[in-house]
Amino acid sequence: MKRRGDLDIPDGMVIYSMRHFFASNCLRHNIPITDVAEWMGHNSIEITFKIYRHLMPGSIGSAAKLLDLGLTA
Repeated sequence: MKRRGDLDIPDGMVIYSMRHFFASNCLRHNIPITDVAEWMGHNSIEITFKIYRHLMPGSIGSAAKLLDLGLTA
């Protein structure tokens, strides 16, 4: 569709990019990972979690910072 000119999609942008943008946006706005996993067609939420956990509130990075603060207090 892009090659025919039916869609105005910037060069370098692929369908996967739009899919990733959609999932990332959902998780950043606190939509449950179970819903996002279902919409993405993942067989389990573990797949979704492995790919997008850095975007979710309470991610490993946030947990590490909290633990570090507790250890230095």
